[in-house]
Amino acid sequence: MSKTLKIFLAWLLLIGFAVPSPAYSTQFADSGETLRLHWAAKLIPIAFSNSLLKPNPYIKPDSDIQGAIERSLEAWEKAADIKFQVSWTDKQTISPTGKSGDGVSLVTIAQTPENLLMFGEDANTVSARTRIFFNRKGYINEADIVLNPYEQFSTDGSFGTFDFEATLIHEIGHLLGLDHSSVTGATMHEHQGKNGVYNLPAFSSRTLAEDDLAGIRAIYGASSAEDDCCGTLAGKLSQAGGKGAKNFQVWAEEAESGRLAAGVLTNADGVYRVEGLQSGQYRVYTQDFGGEIGKSFSVEELGAVNIVTGKNQTISKKLKSSTKDFDVRYVGFNAQVSELAVPVNGGKSYLIYVGGKNLDSNIVSIGFNSPYISVTPKSLTDHKYGGDISVISFEVNVAPETPLGEYSFFIKSESGAAEFAVGSLTVETFVNSWNSHLLSLRD
Repeated sequence: MSKTLKIFLAWLLLIGFAVPSPAYSTQFADSGETLRLHWAAKLIPIAFSNSLLKPNPYIKPDSDIQGAIERSLEAWEKAADIKFQVSWTDKQTISPTGKSGDGVSLVTIAQTPENLLMFGEDANTVSARTRIFFNRKGYINEADIVLNPYEQFSTDGSFGTFDFEATLIHEIGHLLGLDHSSVTGATMHEHQGKNGVYNLPAFSSRTLAEDDLAGIRAIYGASSAEDDCCGTLAGKLSQAGGKGAKNFQVWAEEAESGRLAAGVLTNADGVYRVEGLQSGQYRVYTQDFGGEIGKSFSVEELGAVNIVTGKNQTISKKLKSSTKDFDVRYVGFNAQVSELAVPVNGGKSYLIYVGGKNLDSNIVSIGFNSPYISVTPKSLTDHKYGGDISVISFEVNVAPETPLGEYSFFIKSESGAAEFAVGSLTVETFVNSWNSHLLSLRD
């Protein structure tokens, strides 16, 4: 579950869920990760409570709830070989915890005792929770979603509210069997802010990231419209002495554009598996995920790979023991830093912030693998935020023709050690008008 950051974060509340694990995506019924949670049939029933449509203090008046529901379901249907069987009901309360529920996968916002138990002490810090019921074979037979009735939702970006559509599309991902993603800009990332973080509406999560698409394809296969999908990348990473590299982030970027395609975490044995990748050329990287400063390992490039539909590709490697003396924890915009991605538009320039440990503009540099995104020379600046955090900023230029999606930037020290902020910039269609100046195109 996610926790609210206590320091310097303006208007940031984080979304929490009933599923705790932080990997690209799929949930499992067993600790050995052999039984992947999923629905047995491709037609998935989901019942919406009339509490979502009745006037109530939890949803801002005139919100487009019906439209948001339809768009959320359609996004997942377009992504994979599934369909939803939708119904509406007067039922308001989810099934209590136990081995089995009542068989109704309910989406509700009603303030009933059982629904409120889903939140407890986190009532003021989370937007929704999902409870999943499944059998010994890993088949989901019910998944209930409760939108937090202690909070308010909207569909128009109203300051201080949670975005209904962004919340719902994330929770439906859990209902389908997806877990939290390690990619910051993914819809299934564990953190979501209220409208107003970065002085922007929280619309980014309405659009499924490439990482989300890869995750859902891994469970149910690609939609019939995608005839070039999918292939798999797998392997094992080990450290000195042959010990498995546990909890390392592995991600693939499109070789030509630098756009992030998917990211996963290694298991206890250092094994990783990235499924649902479209055919094409990729560059693959890894870095220690959440390690302590001075002990976490610098990023390493695992190599290039050509993904072919229906084929499995393997990259295994013994990692170097090079550590880094700095740490990247947050990104930000408009002088705010958080664990949320920053939405940007093609053809504009923005001032991006980075927060962490031992970040000093005199000894680090910042760059992108994408040919579409660049850093303005000599724009790196230090900022004082107090406490034990260091913050730097830089100006980023996004070319007009930049493909929509998530992009990573790297921070490199004078020693050569580096860390990526994976998927921390997301190129969107909705307008971020806070650009620093219009991008001047050069030949």
